[in-house]
Amino acid sequence: MFTDSYDEVDRSFKFLLISRAARSVSLIFVTLSLSLYLHALHYPVTFIGLLYVPITIFNVFLTFFLGTAGDRIGYSRVLFIGELFPLVGMLILAVSTNIYLIALGAIIAGITGGAGGMRGAFSPGMTAYVASSYDVDNLRVQRLSLLNATASFFSIFSGLMLGSYIIFKSYVNIIEFYHIFFYVSFALVLVSVISLAMLKEFRRPKKTTRMMKKESFKYLLKIIAPNTINAAAIGIMMPLLPLWFELSFHIGPSYVGDIYTVAYASTAIGSFVSGRYINGRVNSLFIASVAHVIQGAFFVILAFTPYLIIASALYIIRMGIAGIGSPMRGAINVRGINREDYGTGTSIQGVSNRSAQLTTGLSGYLMDYSLGLPLIIGGIIQAIGGIVYYDLLKSYYKGRIFTKRDVDAK
Repeated sequence: MFTDSYDEVDRSFKFLLISRAARSVSLIFVTLSLSLYLHALHYPVTFIGLLYVPITIFNVFLTFFLGTAGDRIGYSRVLFIGELFPLVGMLILAVSTNIYLIALGAIIAGITGGAGGMRGAFSPGMTAYVASSYDVDNLRVQRLSLLNATASFFSIFSGLMLGSYIIFKSYVNIIEFYHIFFYVSFALVLVSVISLAMLKEFRRPKKTTRMMKKESFKYLLKIIAPNTINAAAIGIMMPLLPLWFELSFHIGPSYVGDIYTVAYASTAIGSFVSGRYINGRVNSLFIASVAHVIQGAFFVILAFTPYLIIASALYIIRMGIAGIGSPMRGAINVRGINREDYGTGTSIQGVSNRSAQLTTGLSGYLMDYSLGLPLIIGGIIQAIGGIVYYDLLKSYYKGRIFTKRDVDAK
């Protein structure tokens, strides 16, 4: 897996794209379906929300372990090892309707967070791998935007899979339908595992500290605070959002799948536009921050929207904005971290994000009290997170290079 050739690393990038494409279809379908599947099994919304708590806790420990290990054994190896967990989890989900096994499968597979289009792009070691492979900031944004766009585009098939229930319902019941596509998801994760085995990376520099350098840690603190706020918002409003659409507008899983299909296309377009037309031309910190504020505002509005067509349009636009901001935010999050600390730095970010998503445990209770309440509270928190993100980092970037024109001028 290790090489000293940039060309070999760059050529192998296509295997990461294949992995993210297959992983995205699989993971997004299961993430999108889990709350609907449990609702079809007649579990209450409060129980469904609480189930995400052990899922999140397990993934906190897994993210930290794999991320810190990546600094020493290599990020491609960590990506490969990390993909074995969803492979096992998907298989468990496919073979059983026992709630204990469902919970075990969801925990191992990492079915946490929201079913956003870029969800399939990220796993422990991914951002660190891109940061290590590409030293130039604009290249990092380009590669991250390509990964996000690929994951988002292939997430469209997740929505289509869920939407196909309108065809399958004449032949199988709703539970059988979910299990058919859990098997499909297992096969797709297997494709991802095989692809990651082909990934190349540069040899890791020798680790000179037990954890990370002081300058890396100081920068990390600026990133963790706003990202934790945003993650808490995601935990409240995103995991049960498919169920919110179903309950609020009395629609079936096919219609929910259709909404998410278009939303994933919107995210893919946003990520592509971000890397191709916005990257290097504007203040990326400002765009990344404003994107979070707008996303939060859209969720608050969504909570008060009485018509399905308007709610769908708002969510689709919101996901397009998420696609624009995410690649820039990914590159910003590693700018001030030393090369030998990429894995530890991104894993600590992941740990803080996943820990904050324990707020999912509250989402079921909030939704049980009022369907729109998770969107209102989560939306306000996410908007605040965007403001804090800009405020904490603007001093760090004052006078520094962060657009293509600045690089060319230097």
